[in-house]
Amino acid sequence: MGFLDNFERSVERLVGGSFAKAFASGVRPGEIAAGLKREIDARAKIVSRTRILAPHDYSISLAPADHERLTRLGNELVEEITQALSAYATLRRYSFSARPTLTLMASADLSEGMLDIRSDSPGVVVWVPTLTWDSIHYPLVAKSTIIGRGTDSDIHVVAPGVSRHHCEIRWNGKRAEVLDLGSTNGTQLDGVSVTRAALPDACTLGIGQARILFEVVPQAEQAYHALARPQPAPNQETP
Repeated sequence: MGFLDNFERSVERLVGGSFAKAFASGVRPGEIAAGLKREIDARAKIVSRTRILAPHDYSISLAPADHERLTRLGNELVEEITQALSAYATLRRYSFSARPTLTLMASADLSEGMLDIRSDSPGVVVWVPTLTWDSIHYPLVAKSTIIGRGTDSDIHVVAPGVSRHHCEIRWNGKRAEVLDLGSTNGTQLDGVSVTRAALPDACTLGIGQARILFEVVPQAEQAYHALARPQPAPNQETP
């Protein structure tokens, strides 16, 4: 059973100290965790060989007595369970199109100790290639993106060993590839030098001493259309 059981135990351990008295009767956090695990496993959809999309919005219906007891504990309990759910999704290689949210609801149809967990469909999702460098996320919305230390580059990377126009990321709407642009120190894909190579859905690009994370992540369609290139950090020059 392994880490599947560990998810429930981790939730019990997280809340077991300060909240222990609140769970002397009725629904316990481990039961909520077990219900969430069943729901996310049942509703996760395989979209491709390497992509599994899970719902991010969960409603937890409880008997009025359980709901009152749990909501008195404030947002901390919900936050702890949400973090545990995110960790479980990572282990199962599930992706969310937005940060997971949990909502506790009272239902007169449930007796104390019972719960009902439902999740909403993530709706229309667009898979967006994203580069992350220096804690900044760069969604790639163009077919071609130039990375380099030149201020005219699409993504301005200032680090030792980075050429003015170091490499190019091409995206055709389904797959991405990297092309080295004749850089002085070359381009690496997960530690291997390449001149042109297809990019897996998650990998690390090495250009000079900079390490850039590449991921294809799900994004709600409405949010995708509103994407804008992030502003550079204060210590970077403006392109």
